[in-house]
Amino acid sequence: MKHLSLIAFAVVCTTSFATQAQQNSEPHRVGAQLNAGGASYKSSKQDGDGVMSLYLYYNYQFNETWALEIGLNGGTEIDDWNCKELNNKKFICDRNDELLFGIGADELNYNNLVVATKGQFQLTKNSYLYGKIGGQYYDYEIAKNNSKILNQDGLGMFAEGGWQYDWDNGFAFNAGIQYLTMGDLDISSLNVGMSYRF
Repeated sequence: MKHLSLIAFAVVCTTSFATQAQQNSEPHRVGAQLNAGGASYKSSKQDGDGVMSLYLYYNYQFNETWALEIGLNGGTEIDDWNCKELNNKKFICDRNDELLFGIGADELNYNNLVVATKGQFQLTKNSYLYGKIGGQYYDYEIAKNNSKILNQDGLGMFAEGGWQYDWDNGFAFNAGIQYLTMGDLDISSLNVGMSYRF
């Protein structure tokens, strides 16, 4: 029985190292992920402050644990919809036009240039937990009826953590949580994405 356990352990270790060797020989990764969550301005939290963004990134894997990532993120507010069922499975939906952050705004647009370090921990042959921490240059605009109320730019923090499944063909799926600080504006969101390693 001990020999069988040792053989199984050796096979698991070998496949794990083979996956790591494959990743080390393919150090480049490009990816895209969709983020959806909430925003707060000067610590305001209210219903209707939802945001959505698209994050495109490239990372270079230095070894089996560490990578450097550069990314572009672009986001905007999203409107809530209140839907009610009438009869015979018919629905009526109204847009929830609550003003943003309690300051009378109805538009938010933001962009981020991200530089981060990514660390990953292997759970199984293809499954990883990952974390990213870094900085970002941000630029955001808050407006009402297309009239600018506020435009800010500067440097802020970027953090993300989650789970990634890496197939042997180079494609990967990830799901996680992302956090951005942009001066008085903070954004936390859930994300799903796909990437390709080469």
